[in-house]
Amino acid sequence: MGGDNLKEIRRKIDEIDEKLIKLLAERLRLSEDIVALKKKLGAEIKDEVRERHVIDRARKLAQELDVDPDFIESVMRLVMAQMVGEERLRWGGVGVWNRVQQAFRDYPAQMSVAKVMFKYGLRVMEDGTIACGSIRIPAVQIAKEAGVDRRVVDFTAHRILSDPKLREIFENLEPIAYLKGFAQQLGLGVIEIIPEDATRPGILKEVTGVIAKFGLSIRQSVADDPNFVPQPKLTIITDEPVRGEIIEALRKLPSVRSVIVY
Repeated sequence: MGGDNLKEIRRKIDEIDEKLIKLLAERLRLSEDIVALKKKLGAEIKDEVRERHVIDRARKLAQELDVDPDFIESVMRLVMAQMVGEERLRWGGVGVWNRVQQAFRDYPAQMSVAKVMFKYGLRVMEDGTIACGSIRIPAVQIAKEAGVDRRVVDFTAHRILSDPKLREIFENLEPIAYLKGFAQQLGLGVIEIIPEDATRPGILKEVTGVIAKFGLSIRQSVADDPNFVPQPKLTIITDEPVRGEIIEALRKLPSVRSVIVY
């Protein structure tokens, strides 16, 4: 009997999760309309007054529903950070990514392939195949990751090779040995920092400065490109698990929106 009740509760949780995800997807899709209106009005992407209103409203509603307001605020800040990132992507990148976006402007499926290549450090070979270092990757695998037909992968590679500026970028991508996936098994610490504004200079210096003050050594730091990832993170791998006082010190930094520790 108890097992049946547990299954029923889990079924209800799954239904709620599905509704949450669908609502979040609907919210994120509105970013395209928001960007169009902000460009027309000459408004900035980030609106701190609006964000404060959303947080205050969320905390008030949480109290009315007898839910921890701090928890709801953390969730809403993550959602808003993702929303701002989606808007920034649609607004248009700068430097290298502006060049990439312009080249694939009329080919969204090929842009998806280009994003996968950048994410994993995959490069285009002279013959149009895509490789990780010198190891060739089947087009069907890349297509599956990008959510496109395998022929799109071939078209993307040929477009890159025919464009000298794109070729300069995508012929020289390299993968890195990312420690995050197995850091805990090695007794290492993992901190993910979601910044208030990932385009602002000095975030890495502030974060590593705090960690250094507590005598913790850093094994690796990886920062997402804010013009490529909707919600860029700074991931820090440390020599040992992160203590509570370090987490609190990081959260007090004005440049930090959220801290996630594994």
